[in-house]
Amino acid sequence: MDLTWLSAIIVGAGCLALGFCIGAYHPSRILIPARISRGLSAATEIKKKKSKGPLEIENLAEILEDFKMVLVVRNDLKMGKGKIAAQCSHATLGLYKKLLQRAPKALDRWEMCAQPKVVVKIESEEDMLALQVRKGENT
Repeated sequence: MDLTWLSAIIVGAGCLALGFCIGAYHPSRILIPARISRGLSAATEIKKKKSKGPLEIENLAEILEDFKMVLVVRNDLKMGKGKIAAQCSHATLGLYKKLLQRAPKALDRWEMCAQPKVVVKIESEEDMLALQVRKGENT
């Protein structure tokens, strides 16, 4: 190997090591202006303030043994089977993410029950709202 190639590799490795050291000891202050980093930390603070407490289902995880997810599909929307499957998948994933953050005991209980999911249909939005009110009375 030629001496110029060897010196180029050594200089490159030195620059890489120097960059790593600078990044490790002074993260983001060099490359990101202070006003931007303050904005990022302010956004993080706002997100922390917006996070809500645990869901009421979290308390039920200690009492109930069986947990199942019930997905209610409105029949009046005239969705095809594929669209219903996609929307139920979206709802399942969204609820999973919410439970992961706000009701981990309930999520663990549901997973221990083999993650049962039941899909039922309902005729209209009014019926769904009445079901929601009825569910609220039972808890």
